Amino acid sequence: MKIVAVRIQSFKSFDDSGWVELSEHFTVLVGQNNAGKSAFLQAFNTTGPFIANSHSSALLPEGAASPESVISFRLKIDGQELLERALHGTSIKVPTTQELGVDVLTKHFTSSHLHVLEMRHGSTFKMPAAPAYGFFDIEQKPLLTLQASIDRNTRNFGQVHVFHQSPPEDHIPNLVANVLTRTTFLFNAERYSIGRCAMDSSDRLAPDARNLPYMLLKLNKSHNRMEQFQQLVSEVLPSIKRILISAMGQDVEISVQSHTSMREDLAIPLNECGTGVAQVLAILYVAVTYPAAQIIIDEPNSFLHPAATRRLLNVLRRFDQHQFLLSTHAGEVIAATRPENLILLQWDEEQSQTVITSNSGEDIDHVRTSLSEIGASLADIFGYDVVVFVEGPTEKACFPLLLPPENRTAINFVAMREASGLTSTKPQALFDIYAKGVASSALLPPVTRFSFDREGRSEPQRADILRASRGAARFLPRPMFENYLLHPAALSVLLQRLDGPTDKTAPDAIIRWIQGNCAKYTVKEVPNTSPATCDAAKLLSAMFDELTENRFEYRKVEHGEDLTRWLLDNDPSYLGELVAHIKALLER
Repeated sequence: MKIVAVRIQSFKSFDDSGWVELSEHFTVLVGQNNAGKSAFLQAFNTTGPFIANSHSSALLPEGAASPESVISFRLKIDGQELLERALHGTSIKVPTTQELGVDVLTKHFTSSHLHVLEMRHGSTFKMPAAPAYGFFDIEQKPLLTLQASIDRNTRNFGQVHVFHQSPPEDHIPNLVANVLTRTTFLFNAERYSIGRCAMDSSDRLAPDARNLPYMLLKLNKSHNRMEQFQQLVSEVLPSIKRILISAMGQDVEISVQSHTSMREDLAIPLNECGTGVAQVLAILYVAVTYPAAQIIIDEPNSFLHPAATRRLLNVLRRFDQHQFLLSTHAGEVIAATRPENLILLQWDEEQSQTVITSNSGEDIDHVRTSLSEIGASLADIFGYDVVVFVEGPTEKACFPLLLPPENRTAINFVAMREASGLTSTKPQALFDIYAKGVASSALLPPVTRFSFDREGRSEPQRADILRASRGAARFLPRPMFENYLLHPAALSVLLQRLDGPTDKTAPDAIIRWIQGNCAKYTVKEVPNTSPATCDAAKLLSAMFDELTENRFEYRKVEHGEDLTRWLLDNDPSYLGELVAHIKALLER
């Protein structure tokens, strides 16, 4: 299951949020204190009957009745996941038509569908007023009720009976709600006291994690999963060597062993440990044991040290099957998660409500606005683990596209203002300025690397820079980044998109043009023997001027990014040397 979108109406600081889309992996809420972040997350509390907390608006007359609180969810759920819940019952009823008949079961339980559920005061979940039968195209036809028995031995449906009933009965919303409730976990920014609980027969972790000791006791039966859990706990909290589970009469207790001797008398009950340890255990338990879950965390930085926060979020990023929703006012959380969806919440006094601005995070202006709300800068966020200083804005835009998919660190590519300054006779001082400038803006000093062009630098100068950088600098194998963009097919696609197809911009014509002109554009200190060693930036500029008759000029950043994306999609091996260069920059 995935929560596709949520709508919050008349709940706490929200008048009507509209449908707010969530990403399939990481969505992060940012905003100042009291902007509505916690209220937004509390809308996902699906345990027990929903308690309304109507929005109080200054736009309504004093004493006027507030609208009813309603929380609505758009959910995408796989048919097999729905079937697993249905198999826990003895029968099921669903609406159908005379024409559709028993095939309605196949439609429900073999493919994914979108469902809409809503919570109102006193209820857990219900369908909205207009039933969502639209994806079966039966809303205009007379509806019947299909009842099917469930055979747990064959894991299938048994005897089927179709009959008239007005209105038709539908068990699907309850099944969908059951899946949502069982797989959604909200971890609040408060001290958890969940280190001890009674033995019970639970088959799942309670949404508030109160039965975590019993669930960890059951996890002991799965050696591999328990060992994975133990390793991840130690990765996030290195001081913890082992989590111990003990039976105490009719209770189960969690203890934390932080001493390598593993002496029994040195184990500390979880309820006596520091704030945040219990949340980490519960979050990692869900991550390890659930095939898919919605994990919602309010202000993880408020109960964890910044280093532990980064380690936890870096671990969670490995679990692609889960959906995460976090709130924060700390830059390191955004750095570690690299969210697909960044949502800014702001209190608007004129509208008397929380206003939501949702953006994927790819819009740099939106990211800058969002970060300003939490007192951070772009450099703080995108350079937290590794900072790579590059020659200019073209490399800054294009190098991130070439990162290996297995990369797990937050990397910031920073365009140097005066890269030539690092080729001076005494480059050491400037290397120190760059490194210390980055380190001073982060809680922990990041790894710092430098990527230089060979252009205009003699071999002795390159040797001096490598020596002064103490291994932090690398040089492109070719004179400059643009040498990797001289791909005739890619250039043909770009030029024809800009200026329309012509004989001059066909791939064969571009090959001839490059071969006939590359010798004119030389690079200082580099023998010009081929397009791979010429001054490719000047060559591209001249090519655009001539082939488009000065209608279009080569724009290094924009067109460099266009060409890089085309090559990654159509001829990635062409960029192999450049990808290897970037991998070398990231080596520790």
